[in-house]
Amino acid sequence: MSDLVVDLTVVEIDSTVRAVLARQLQVPADALAGTGPLTRVLDETAHPALLTAMGEALDATFPDDFLEGVHTVNDLTSAVRVSLRA
Repeated sequence: MSDLVVDLTVVEIDSTVRAVLARQLQVPADALAGTGPLTRVLDETAHPALLTAMGEALDATFPDDFLEGVHTVNDLTSAVRVSLRA
């Protein structure tokens, strides 16, 4: 993990995750409701592309099963924050 990732604030991480997700879904970032279900807009076939894009944006690597148990945008941002702080 690079020093850049360690220095990211919670707001920067959340903003980056939302921006990547919005780009993957081709929707405006402000259209993503934090508690909205990801399963309606992001099926399992899109998971690898999302993980790759988030990894590139945050200079991190996420395991293939990272999105298991992630149901909302808030779950996703929380999981990324925890992963980057570990």
